[in-house]
Amino acid sequence: MWTGVILTYQKKCNNCGRKINGVHTKCPYCNCDSLTELAEQSFDLKKLIDGSFEYAEMIDNNNIYDADNAPLISEWKSKNLSVKHALFSDFLEWLAFLGMSDGEFSDEEISFINYYLNSNFTIEDLEKLVFLKSDENKLPVSFKLFYDNEVFHKNILGNDSVLGYTDKLLQIYTIMGDLFIKCDNKISDDEEKSYNDYLANLKENLANFMKKDYRKNPEIPKPTKCEMVSQKVINRTLSTLINCQNISELKSVEDIPISEIRSWFIEGQKGNPTFVNFSKKLFSSRPDIATSLIFSQGNAPNIGGKGGDVTVSTGSETEKSDNLNDLLNELNRLIGLEVVKDDVNSLINLIQIRKIRLDRGMKQPPMSLHLVFSGNPGTGKTTVARLLAKIYCELGLLSKGHLVETDRSGLVGGYLGQTAIKTQEMIKKSLGGILFIDEAYSLTPKVQDDSYGKEAIDTILKAMEDHRDDFIVIVAGYPELMEDFIKSNPGLESRFNKYIYFEDYNPLQLHDIFISMCEDSSLKLDSDADNHLKDLCEDMYQNRGENFANARQVRNLFEKVVGNQANRLSSIENISDEELMTIITDDFQ
Repeated sequence: MWTGVILTYQKKCNNCGRKINGVHTKCPYCNCDSLTELAEQSFDLKKLIDGSFEYAEMIDNNNIYDADNAPLISEWKSKNLSVKHALFSDFLEWLAFLGMSDGEFSDEEISFINYYLNSNFTIEDLEKLVFLKSDENKLPVSFKLFYDNEVFHKNILGNDSVLGYTDKLLQIYTIMGDLFIKCDNKISDDEEKSYNDYLANLKENLANFMKKDYRKNPEIPKPTKCEMVSQKVINRTLSTLINCQNISELKSVEDIPISEIRSWFIEGQKGNPTFVNFSKKLFSSRPDIATSLIFSQGNAPNIGGKGGDVTVSTGSETEKSDNLNDLLNELNRLIGLEVVKDDVNSLINLIQIRKIRLDRGMKQPPMSLHLVFSGNPGTGKTTVARLLAKIYCELGLLSKGHLVETDRSGLVGGYLGQTAIKTQEMIKKSLGGILFIDEAYSLTPKVQDDSYGKEAIDTILKAMEDHRDDFIVIVAGYPELMEDFIKSNPGLESRFNKYIYFEDYNPLQLHDIFISMCEDSSLKLDSDADNHLKDLCEDMYQNRGENFANARQVRNLFEKVVGNQANRLSSIENISDEELMTIITDDFQ
């Protein structure tokens, strides 16, 4: 298997002049041993590729593009196509084109593809696909989309921060292709010619594309054949699974065996760009099917019909879950928090599979369900904790599924000995649910003789052990302070090993939170007020301090605006419904 990141040229043959990998003691071209060491170039190919995927994902997640200012990206996204997937497909076609240029893939080439693209392809998988030809007029879709984004940021936003990513993509193509044709220590003339000819055409096509004013007459890029075939099949398969009554009745979907679809789901969970959306959408829409799919190669659980009770047969026990789908949908509908949602969904996946394994008598390593939530105020930590309590109850991990919120004042007493009693009372209220301790670092002793916080911590740690089957603790607070808090006590470090970080909301998400508050209060903004709000959210975000209050700050703004609207309307005698419902720019003053 391919296991490491290779740096480019390290040696040069003094006889034939070719550059080769440093692993060679003899030149693979002329078989001489006259080699000169070269300085390693500082290219970490894996990091470059992963960075390009992150850049593509940023474009996918940004809603700032429109048809006039970013015609290619706007059209691409309007067709529900992913820039990240386009990049993955282009990389795959480039490597497959090189791999087949000598007539067949080697095992080393397959391992190379799977390592650098985080995939799990077999030779048969790659040979089924229709890959690019050495087309002199073809420029991969990802180059066009990357360049469209660069032009948009420079000309429309006046921002140069993303410039150079198109050139970096060309650099990745060059390095990746060079290492790929050398990875099996044999380079055929056909491979080398394919590599050199295609790169020469690619550079020329890219230069021509960047010279012309494509915005006046944009040629909207079309998905590659690889993109169309794979996405079309994946989407149809996803739709069939979401709407099926019982997965145990399916032996295949679209002539694809269930065992292969199972590998899609697992690859999506690992972050494979081709299957990430498939995995996420399947789990959010049908967690019952997703769970059953993982065990489809063994004795699959008996899955009931869509919309009814989900019955998982695990021997003598039968468990029902009426509300799990609703709770997961509520979690996934929260504004922003994409990383949090991914972490929570992955945690739930793990819990469900562990439960099935446990019910079947399989051994498994111990797992702590206690969590550390770190992030600034107003980032949704309490909301997610409350949903988790209910989800854990639906999964059978907690008997009640309620959330008890507290902080230092709710745990620490006025004198030594009272703290243990006060903390035990809070624990008793929390049994069967989650004890959520906000600003938990305040329990850490600040001075030598501060024993009160330590007493509370010791009492909580004992309860976590005594009631480990029906009691979960979530500690929350600012990131740096929470890390210091956990490290302050070995007992905390051993029980809290899962961290979930809540990022600050970006300007678009802050705007959406305000609009959501308006909708909940039957209010709306006119166009000028909405533009003013967007500017405020941008300014709020760009000038935020270390303790930025996020949604709480938006809540304060909302309440102030509503108060201003009331003052403005109070002088009007006959107020119309439209006036009562509408926020204008003056209300923000």
